[in-house]
Amino acid sequence: DYPIGGLEIRDYFPPGFKYVEESATIDGQQREPLVDAATFDDEDLRAGTLTWDGLSLTANASITVKLLLVVGAGVGEAEYTNRAQAFIANLVTPISGIASATVRVVPDPTFDCSDIIGRVFDDKNVNGYPDDGEPGIAGARVVTAQGLLTTADEHGRFHIACAAVPNPDRGSNFILKLDERSLPSGYRITTENPRVQRLTRGKVVKFNFGAAIHRVVRLDLADAAFEPGETEIRQHWRYVIDDLFEQLQKEPSVLRVTYLGDIESEALAKRRVQAIKQLIEQRWQALSCCYNLEVETEVFWRTGRPGQ
Repeated sequence: DYPIGGLEIRDYFPPGFKYVEESATIDGQQREPLVDAATFDDEDLRAGTLTWDGLSLTANASITVKLLLVVGAGVGEAEYTNRAQAFIANLVTPISGIASATVRVVPDPTFDCSDIIGRVFDDKNVNGYPDDGEPGIAGARVVTAQGLLTTADEHGRFHIACAAVPNPDRGSNFILKLDERSLPSGYRITTENPRVQRLTRGKVVKFNFGAAIHRVVRLDLADAAFEPGETEIRQHWRYVIDDLFEQLQKEPSVLRVTYLGDIESEALAKRRVQAIKQLIEQRWQALSCCYNLEVETEVFWRTGRPGQ
């Protein structure tokens, strides 16, 4: 039933924000606050302060305060909260709870974001580059490191709007991977997968993925092809490796090396497969041939499990 005299309203605005001078009004009348940039012990209130003093409030009445804040250049993308509270002049204890309002600062699509465009193409000549006349592969899926899936259109094109907000000083790496399971049957990737590129703010970056039909060449091995207990292939079996390279050079292929184990240990079988894979990769690199050879390995067991 009695008016409150000596009332103060204090507004704690977020760090990085700035009060717009002559923007504050109380009940529609312009009234400038006292501006204090001091901080408080409470981390939630660690900000600048605006104070309107000498106010009074009668019973069943209200006071409406309006003001404008602007976002500073150093404010990043996040949520920021403005808080207000009522006090009696010269008293530390507030006479009200804390009222709050939260705003979210979002990146600007033009200046802060980086867009991704790209194409999944049928790499007819298996050179890893999208040449003129090479069609797109419709329905292929690409996925980001955050799990975002994008499907290529009928021309193999895809687009990710505001894919990332890179570090403003040095940019950020972005990873994109082509889902091989979404390719048509028989197609294998001919380009780097996944791909990593550097993004900078406000720029568009292109990711292209190539795939082509590869024939599969098999090399089946067993214990009889190796020296006893060793990973070195027997001398009279080496002609098979020479013939293998003649076949691989005829057209783009995927090499699948399989090993049929029997009584040898699992560790020895794996070492043998890896030794053959390393031998093939080294010799293929020395040939400087026309495409990147992909070597797949697999171990089978005659009895369904490794020997003792």
